[in-house]
Amino acid sequence: MTTMLALDYVIVFVYLGAMISVGLMMQRKAEQGIDSYFLGNRNLPWWALGASGMSSNLDISGTMIIVALVYAIGARGFYIEIRGGVTLIMAFLMIFMGKWNRRAGVMTMAEWMSVRFGDDKEGRLARTITAIVSIFLPLPDSPVLFGLRRFLSYWP
Repeated sequence: MTTMLALDYVIVFVYLGAMISVGLMMQRKAEQGIDSYFLGNRNLPWWALGASGMSSNLDISGTMIIVALVYAIGARGFYIEIRGGVTLIMAFLMIFMGKWNRRAGVMTMAEWMSVRFGDDKEGRLARTITAIVSIFLPLPDSPVLFGLRRFLSYWP
């Protein structure tokens, strides 16, 4: 069994202290208002705003799943690569969405939909449909549901 040395504890506590310090500094900046918290006081360049919006959709799991599925089920598993290609296109589009969001002065998708479709009856319908699709469309691909389907397939 390996134990931590004194230097290891120093590193952990220095890191912990640095994270708390950064958090307190950012809290002061964030207390200026909601725009300051979410949009950097609207001082972020458009490309950073777009990249920030897209970065939350990227992770290594997409790459890992391509390799795993191609290995497990052959070429049929390669359709996942299309998702990767779509993700790259999404990154390209998000850069332009950063410009559009900056020009429209919006912070959320709901605000964007209001600017895009208006506040009349049709605009409310478009926002409602978008919300429903955004919530329920990803559910069939949910890893939890995938695992549940796999588990239940072995149930007597």
